[in-house]
Amino acid sequence: MTDLWKERLRRHQLNQFKYLRLIFNDNFVLAFIVLIGALGFWYSNFLDTINQVTIFGKPVVIILFWFIAQSGSVATLLEEPDSTFLLVKEKDFYDYFKAARNYSSMLPVVAVALVGFLMSPFAFKAAGLSVLSIIMLTLGVVVYKFAMLNFEVFGIYGKKNLKGLSIKSWVNLALIVLLILSAYLNSFILIVVAAILLGYVVSRSQSICESGQLQWQSAIDKENQRMFRIKRFYNLFTDVPGVNSKIRRRKWLDFLFKGIKEEQGNTYLYLFARGFVRNNEYIGLFMRLTIIQAIMLCLIDNFYISLIVEMLFIYLVGFQLKPYFKETMQNLMQRIYPVKQSDKIKDFTKLSMFVLFIQWLVSVFAILYKFGFSLNGLMIVAAGLAVLIFVGYFYIPKQLKKIF
Repeated sequence: MTDLWKERLRRHQLNQFKYLRLIFNDNFVLAFIVLIGALGFWYSNFLDTINQVTIFGKPVVIILFWFIAQSGSVATLLEEPDSTFLLVKEKDFYDYFKAARNYSSMLPVVAVALVGFLMSPFAFKAAGLSVLSIIMLTLGVVVYKFAMLNFEVFGIYGKKNLKGLSIKSWVNLALIVLLILSAYLNSFILIVVAAILLGYVVSRSQSICESGQLQWQSAIDKENQRMFRIKRFYNLFTDVPGVNSKIRRRKWLDFLFKGIKEEQGNTYLYLFARGFVRNNEYIGLFMRLTIIQAIMLCLIDNFYISLIVEMLFIYLVGFQLKPYFKETMQNLMQRIYPVKQSDKIKDFTKLSMFVLFIQWLVSVFAILYKFGFSLNGLMIVAAGLAVLIFVGYFYIPKQLKKIF
């Protein structure tokens, strides 16, 4: 079974690397570096404003640790035929799931360690926690996450509920209580209890896995859902086979189309507009980035960081609209419309400009809220408008012409 896991892991990693190379292109890496630098600069300035321990310091630390502990799940890499062809081997799956659990623990451990490291200055100044307490809390969450992954393996064998409540709910509730006790009483409480809990679940793992009660369909469905979430993220940057976005009518947004005249010249403009509104993936991406941009602009009072955020997010939304055009053009039925390719690009450019204008307009309110009608505020607004014009009238049309 170990050899089977190694073979599937190799195929899985090769498949992931194929998409990661497409995602982390020069544009994305540059934008990501700039964003991280801007957030780091803002975080540094924010820490300078904290002069004493605040009542909200420890609750924030507790909530952040709890949320990061929810990241990551067991990647079983099970496939549909397994329930038929590997049924006779289900009692031998202990080594397989042990390897899967160990592999799946790498990402959460790195995430918890990174959050603990980045949050340590805030925890020290705002929460009044010592360096040793921060280290113990971080290690405690890491050990507890190992136990959570073991409980997840138990769920594959039908051990999901305890006294009418799911084991996952009990584990998350216990984590909140332990974090509170560790933050307010003694930082060693979490790591001691987590170590005891981990020892118990590890000692029980083999006996449960060898019981031969593997819930095949439930485990396969859960793995399919996990892989779909990953592929849906990749699909924001490149085409991923087998990933289809959910479509919703959204009748309440029909007023947006009243300005589009019902004539042949607006055939693709209407098609693009309708598709954008109904497609969960693209309208969701636009709304998330716009909201995040507005929140950041409302919180950041540094001129240079706000300028970078304003320009970067408008560029990112424009960059993410390109796959939508390609996806529409791959539909063979749209080719029956007697419309020139140049008109298709022109109509998509109109939609892009409208979407980016809405985003820019929302950001203007956020900028004016923070900077008012000052010179700095007007310069940020003008910079955002300049990026909007560049992306809408130059970048997007040039990129669309390469698709045909």
